Amino acid sequence: MVDGTDGNTSSGPPPAGPPSGPLSGPPPEGPPRRRGQRLLLALIGGIVLVVGVVGVLMGAGAFDDGGRGTGQSAGAATLPPPAPRTAGTTTPPASTDPSSADGLHAFGDTQRYGDGVEVGVGAPVPFTPSRGAAGHEAGNTAVTIQVTVRNGTDARLDLALVTVTARDGDGREVTRVFDDEHHVGPGLTGSVLPGRSAVAVYGFDVPPSGRAALEVEVKVGFDRPSAFWIGRVQAP
Repeated sequence: MVDGTDGNTSSGPPPAGPPSGPLSGPPPEGPPRRRGQRLLLALIGGIVLVVGVVGVLMGAGAFDDGGRGTGQSAGAATLPPPAPRTAGTTTPPASTDPSSADGLHAFGDTQRYGDGVEVGVGAPVPFTPSRGAAGHEAGNTAVTIQVTVRNGTDARLDLALVTVTARDGDGREVTRVFDDEHHVGPGLTGSVLPGRSAVAVYGFDVPPSGRAALEVEVKVGFDRPSAFWIGRVQAP
């Protein structure tokens, strides 16, 4: 409709004015909430870090009184207590000969090993080598020594693994004597069956200065310790 007075055109009620109250609304709530979330996350992260550090220190044994609190570290195996001994039970020694605690014997004694092998060495016997003997020098005393090996095991015993050597009273190794006429040969050879024995005669050439003491060493195999026999050499 056209107003004839001023020629202006109107189309309904005038627009409403600005809303009552202050021109600016309440501050946004976004930033404070985000700050609170960040603080919470930081707190949780700190707790996780502390728990992790404590776990590492406990794993390293930092809280067991310097590793002496219980005398054991984490995961250490605990050894069972030794079984009580009952009456009449003893551990058999490697040798049952009372004189062989240190493996040293007098001539005529027997060395007994825990597996049943036994070794005996007789006293040295002077003899006069024949012209065909080897290893004897004039002025020395030639002696024979009888060595006996008994096989108390359940298997054959290889006698090639038996070694017999001798030293005089000055500690020098004496020379072997070989004399076919007196049946003084290479010594123990072949093998010996279970429950059987083997005997051989060994000859040695002892110088005059070494007759005060003759030491004979016998070793049987690789897993048994050597045994020793010692005594004087009688003048021929």
